[in-house]
Order: sequence, then C-alpha cells, then structure tokens
Amino acid sequence: MAVKKREQKQATKRSVAQNGGSSDNEDQVKTQKASSKRQKKAMVDKKSRAETDLEMLVFGGEDEDVMNNVFGKMVSNLPAASKDSDSDQDESEESGSENEEDEPEAESKGEDEEMAEEMVEDSIEGGDDSLFFVDTVLDKNSGDEDESESESESDSDESQSEDEQDTAAWVDEDTQQATVALKSKARSRKLRETEGENEVAGDVYEERLRQQFQKINPVPKWADKAEINAWDDSDKEDDTVGGDLLNTTAPLISKSSTLLAPTKLDTIRLRNANQMAPSQSAISSIQFHPTSSVLLTAGLDKTLRLFEVDGKDNQKIQSIYFKDLPITSAQFIRGGQEVVVSGKRGWYYSVDIEKSAVTRISGIPGYKMKSLEFMHSSTTSDRLAFMSNGGQIHLVSAQTKQFIHTLPMNGAVRDVAFTADGNYLWSTGLDNEVYQWDLRQNRCLSRWHDSATFRPTCLSVSPDTSYYASGDNAGVVNIYDTNVVKDKRVGASGAFYNVNAFKSINNLTTSIQGLKFNHSSEILGIYSRRKADQLKLVHLPSGTVFSNWPSSKSHLGHVQCMDFSPNSGFMAIGNDGGKALLYRLPHYQNY
Repeated sequence: MAVKKREQKQATKRSVAQNGGSSDNEDQVKTQKASSKRQKKAMVDKKSRAETDLEMLVFGGEDEDVMNNVFGKMVSNLPAASKDSDSDQDESEESGSENEEDEPEAESKGEDEEMAEEMVEDSIEGGDDSLFFVDTVLDKNSGDEDESESESESDSDESQSEDEQDTAAWVDEDTQQATVALKSKARSRKLRETEGENEVAGDVYEERLRQQFQKINPVPKWADKAEINAWDDSDKEDDTVGGDLLNTTAPLISKSSTLLAPTKLDTIRLRNANQMAPSQSAISSIQFHPTSSVLLTAGLDKTLRLFEVDGKDNQKIQSIYFKDLPITSAQFIRGGQEVVVSGKRGWYYSVDIEKSAVTRISGIPGYKMKSLEFMHSSTTSDRLAFMSNGGQIHLVSAQTKQFIHTLPMNGAVRDVAFTADGNYLWSTGLDNEVYQWDLRQNRCLSRWHDSATFRPTCLSVSPDTSYYASGDNAGVVNIYDTNVVKDKRVGASGAFYNVNAFKSINNLTTSIQGLKFNHSSEILGIYSRRKADQLKLVHLPSGTVFSNWPSSKSHLGHVQCMDFSPNSGFMAIGNDGGKALLYRLPHYQNY
C-alpha cells in the first residue's frame, strides 16, 4: 500500500511540473490529494482496529477470531514487511533528491506533512515486527534429544543405586572433629571398651550410644521377620508372620528358650522410674501393674504416684495425696483396676483407676483396729488380708470391702502370702509354724514346723508354687521345695510335721524385711532395710547368689521394697531416698 501511494504522488508531481502549474492540473491535484487523505484515514481506522485486537490478545482478550486474525496476518506479512521496508527507504531517498529543486514552497510544505504521516504509519507497521516474533520452524530433533537425556539420567540413577550403599543424607563435620570424655560422667563410663579409655571421637561416641540403645531395647524377633517378609514378593502364607501364628497352637507368650545362667545376671541401669516426681520420703511400696507398663509408688509423704514405664522418660500419669494417711502399703487389686492404700490408721482408702474415684473405708466392721498397716492382697484374689496382733487374719472382700472371715493362728502372725491363683493363703508366726489356708472353704489345709528359721519376719510363695521362702531376724533366708512339703503331709500321721529347707542363704547379716519371686520362679530377691545396699538375687533351682550384681558401684541405698514386672523385663527398687531405681533384665525380652 505504501508503494502505490508513493507512485501516485510522484506521478502527480511530474504532471504538475510539466504543465507549468495550470489551474486544471491544480484542481486535479487537489482532488487526488483529498482522495489520498480519505484512503489514509480509512487505513488509520483500520490500523486502530488491528491495535485494538492486539490489545485484547495481550491484556485479556479471549476471542479466537481475534487471535487467528492477528497471528495470521503477522505470519503472512513477515517476508513482505522486510522487503517493503528496504524499498521504501531507497525510493524515499530518490524522490527526495528529485523534488528538492522542482516543487514550489507550498507544495514542499504539504509534502513534509504527508511524509510525517507516512513515517508515523511506517513506525506503526514496523512496531508489530519488533513486538512479536513467530518461530514457524520446529526442531524435530529436540524431542529425541530430551528423551535420550532422560533415559541416560534414569540409567545413571539405577546404576548408582545398585553400586552404592545407603548413606546418610547429612553428616555433621563438627561431630567428627569433637572429642568426648567418657570418664567425666558415670553414664558415659559404661561406653568404654577398656578401663583405660578416656576420650573418643564424636562419631565413635554416637555409634556407641546407638549400640547401647539397641542393647537396652532390642528389636523383637517378630519385627525382624516382618521386615524381611516386607521385601519378599512371594505369596506363600508360610513366609508371613500371620501364617506362623495360624499354623501353630502354641501360646503367643512363652518362657525364654534359653535357661538363666546360675552365676551371672545381666542388668542395665535405666533412668529412675519416678524421675519426673521423686518421693519426698522413703518409698514404702512399689509394684508393677499386672497388664500395663505402669508402676506404682507410695510412701510416708502421703502420696500415691503412677508412672508410665518405658526406661527413657518414665512420664508421671497421676498422683493422689491423702492428707490423713501416711502410706505403708499400696497394692493393685481386681486385675489392676483398683488400688488400696493403708497405713498406721484405723481406716484405709480405695482408688478406682478407671473412674478416678477415691473412697475412704472405715476399718473392718466388728473389729476396732488402731492400725491397718499390715495389709496384703493379690491381683487375682477377691480377698484382702489384714494382720492383727492377736494372731488373727481378717479377710475382706476386694469388691465390696465387706468383712468375710477371720483365720486364727496359735501364735502372733508375722507375714502372709497369696498364691498366684488367689485361692490359697500362706502364713507364718513367731512360733516358727507355717499355715496353708484354703480361701474357698476358709479352712486350714496343713500346718508344719519350720525348724531352720529363727523368729521369722517374712514369707513368699513362688508363682508356680514350686518353692516358698522364709526370712528371719538373723538375716538368713531359707528356701523350701513345696513337693517335699506335699510328701511330708501325705506321710505324716497328723496335721503337724517338720519340713527342712533345701537351701539357706546367709549373704545378708541384718533382719530380712522382704522376699520377691519373679514371674518364672527363676529369681528370688531378698533385701534388708537396716543397712545400705542390702539386696541379693538368688538363682533357682540351683540356690546360688548372683555374684556380679549388685556390686560395690550399684549404690542402692537402704532398700525398702522391690518388684519385678509381669514378665521380668524390668526390676524396680524403692529406697529411703525417695528414688525408684529401675533396671532392665535383658534375659527376659518382654515387659
């Protein structure tokens, strides 16, 4: 369009120059100029519409016809636009040189205005080219190259994953450069491999801590097998943990397959069970919950505390303060649903754990007892036993707290013990006589004389009723085989007979205050309160005392009470300092 307009202008100018400026020619020129101006105005209007379409496209236009119109024209006019721009420059130079001398001043002024308009139009036409560039040539090989690069990267990743082992995502260089003194703290001394070792590198210290943690908390066998089967693609039911459980009728929980060594017992010292809330007095009672990982502590500070036992944090669950009762005895009853606490008062309390309800019981109906401190119970029995000074044992219902029956003895009663099933009660008195009571009939089954015990102080029966032990005021503990007791009872002509101990433990020199069997009847714990560190563990059935623990570095304090967890995985010891010492027994894997 620009070329045609310039050719018309040049032809008009030549005709005017040839005719010498006649009036007819002037009218013709004016007519042509007017028509050319109208054409320019139409082109400008047309250009403005094109610009409008372009603005709609750039700033939010959504008309497909506009997009096709703009981009279609741009692609079709790309080659022509470059040629027109070159030819326009050449022609404008030639026309400028020819018309400098021939045209009059008036026409030169009008020509300048027309040239300015043409420059504006050219700049508008050239502006589109500078704003947009449409690449119509596609690289056919680009897709193939991308695919080849992605394949090469995946191959390299697979090769690296096969050749290289798993490494840490992040390594702290300061840990490798640091050194840790193992002798500075008592906890870190156990990490030494040799007695003379003092300092180790940070990464070595980290690895030994990890090994110590794995030693304290070993991975169960079922977890190892489950991890192996998780990577096994086979569909056989025999290879799964569930398949093993379904293919056998053996109990899920059984005794350890290896026997406990009679001379050495592995123990691991853990954080105190009551580290979150230590007792403000000596701990008089300590007991594990029969089914949950919960530990009970109570003392003369009149507070009952429950802790969650995990060996790490041992968080406190609950504490209950009894303002009028210094606690001397606290025990779980009814399968762990309830706790009973008593002391040197004529009343005692019952705590319902599930309902968080505390009930005060006013003694034993029909008996005015100033002190109920000697109370005994069992998690499996439905009875509570209170010892009185006159050789009487009062039985109370664990459910209703109502009086049931009184079991009389010939002499003053010193201690009683329930069997594991809760159906029988054993008792001993100052006259060295031992009684076996049937709680279902409230009668004495048998009675015998303990000639090896001098002034007995405590009594305990093993969970499997294979042994019973008796401690005396001289620090001697006698262990008896119940099978011998049964044979004596059958062969004796009367109800009274003598029984001799098969083993006597003389390692302690002060009065024995407590005896405790573990769940498998393989360990018997004996302790005295009169001197510090007076605790020993006895192996059964050999009757030998473990020589490696406790040692001179154990620092147990004055032991007041002790207990084993339901499966002997943990052992807790309460001392006069208000601490509940917690130990892990690695021989037993379960809690």
